[in-house]
Amino acid sequence: MIQKIAALLKLLRQWLWREWEDTRGRLLLACVLMLGASGLPWLADPLRGGCSPWQTPLAPAWSLAAPGTVGAALTSVGAGSCMAALLCLGCTLRPFVDRCLWRYRLAGASCLLPLCLFLLHFTAVDTQQSDLLAYHKLEAQLILRHLGYNLPRDWLPVTAPFALDMTALHWRVVLLVDQLRPGAALPLIGLSLWFRQPGRSQPNARIRPWSLVPALSWRPLSLSVLLGASLLPALIAPLWSLLATWQTDLAIAAGEYQQALGWLETTPWLVPAVVGSATYEEQLGQTLFGLEAHSQAEVVSFAAAHSLLQQRAYLRAYQLLFPHWLAHTQQKDLPEPWLTTALSEALEGLVEAAWPSSTLSGDALERNHRLIMAQAWLRRLAQVNPDSLYAHYLLGRADYELRNYQGCLAEMGIGLRLSSDNDLRSSAYTYLGLAEIALGRSAEGREALQIALALDPEYHNNTAREALSGLH
Repeated sequence: MIQKIAALLKLLRQWLWREWEDTRGRLLLACVLMLGASGLPWLADPLRGGCSPWQTPLAPAWSLAAPGTVGAALTSVGAGSCMAALLCLGCTLRPFVDRCLWRYRLAGASCLLPLCLFLLHFTAVDTQQSDLLAYHKLEAQLILRHLGYNLPRDWLPVTAPFALDMTALHWRVVLLVDQLRPGAALPLIGLSLWFRQPGRSQPNARIRPWSLVPALSWRPLSLSVLLGASLLPALIAPLWSLLATWQTDLAIAAGEYQQALGWLETTPWLVPAVVGSATYEEQLGQTLFGLEAHSQAEVVSFAAAHSLLQQRAYLRAYQLLFPHWLAHTQQKDLPEPWLTTALSEALEGLVEAAWPSSTLSGDALERNHRLIMAQAWLRRLAQVNPDSLYAHYLLGRADYELRNYQGCLAEMGIGLRLSSDNDLRSSAYTYLGLAEIALGRSAEGREALQIALALDPEYHNNTAREALSGLH
């Protein structure tokens, strides 16, 4: 019996967490964290909540796989995190346990690699996804203006929503930082594995300071060179995208439009996901306008409209873009996403200009007149972009202010189907409840207001609380 207890104690001493300071503890922790990263969202849509890591592309060279397929899942952030976890686990196996630094360098690099590829993918390659996130961010910021109460700000708050320009790299970085979620922070623990693991010192060993320099430098350097060479095919696409965008901007600024066109024609070969993004189409439009000054091409109008949007000339931008969108609909052809997004942004600027300010609360006639004007632009926006949450939310608000309560119920119901964000859903349920109460259905109205409060655990939605207390 004593021998069995001694054997059991010996086994317990050999468990991984008992060897934290020696070899395996940190590697096992990194493995667990990467497994957690494969199940948590890395990115959140401003309107629709967190995106599953198994549906988020990881490497630009593999992003051509159709969404929802096995190939897309195997090349996703979730799959990359699981591979990194397996690699960290492999470094803890007995055949590899020694005091060499390469295990910690390899495990640390495997943790950081998925995060680096993910950031490069969304900032330099899959710019169409960045355009979609930016448009949803614009809609979310505009809706927050009309909630009637404040919500917590982002890490890098965007105080001017219309200034969010995805053709600029720094704005894509700002957007990505604001929309990152805890899954993207877990791989950063791998950075701790990059430092030297302290070993057991020998009592009679004499350490010379200059002898530490090769020991601490050549192994990380050789491992970095090896990993860089193996990852070169995956890094070619984002690096080429950044280089081509930069060179095209320089050529356009210098008036070398033929050279700029050459750069644009070579981009689809290595980075096909860039084609169709706002950045690519704007550069193409500027280049074609420089080569053919009287061109009426769609991309030329888009480039001109993008410049007008930056100058806040929303009506002129709308007049340039709407005929192209109308031509697509008449031919029963779907417009390009960048055309729909730019036209929607122009219409949202017109809505914001027409929407009555708080200073008109005492002038009911002028307020209703401006609400009707804004409502007309909102209906056009809902026609151009039926999935616009901003259009349906503000249409519901306008209907409520104009006492069209049935219309408010219909529009807020559409908004609830389009959004997964709890803050926006709380506001939608608030006006559903207020409209129900105005129609004489108090029980249904109070139920909707209770749902609105349940979606607002941080006590930001004062409108619903005032309505339930009878103060609204």
